[in-house]
Amino acid sequence: MDTPHQHRQPSTMSSSTSLRALGSPWIQFCHCGKRAPVKTSWTGENIGRRFWACEKYGVNDTCVYFVWLDPPTCARGRELLPLLREKVDSLEKEVAAAHAKEKKYSRALLFFTLSFIGFTWMNVFQIIG
Repeated sequence: MDTPHQHRQPSTMSSSTSLRALGSPWIQFCHCGKRAPVKTSWTGENIGRRFWACEKYGVNDTCVYFVWLDPPTCARGRELLPLLREKVDSLEKEVAAAHAKEKKYSRALLFFTLSFIGFTWMNVFQIIG
């Protein structure tokens, strides 16, 4: 069994079936017996490194299962990753703002379309009636 903070090099698998196979090095189980998901560190020296950890890791101290999947991030990666993360966050905010604006304009367009149809029918009935 791996010890905490030990780097483990998983073997390369060629098919998705073998990745899901029991005993695959890509699937880890914590001390609780649950599947330990792969997470990504976004802090300090370990930015961008993936690791397996119990779903309770950092929240509940009952299980401290933690194993690095990736080797340490190089100096250039530690320099670039925070900048890229900021850019991704900025773009995600822009997309959210654009979606909100689109929703607002869609509602306004629906209102004006229904108003136009209503006024058109009122004029038609005035001409006929």
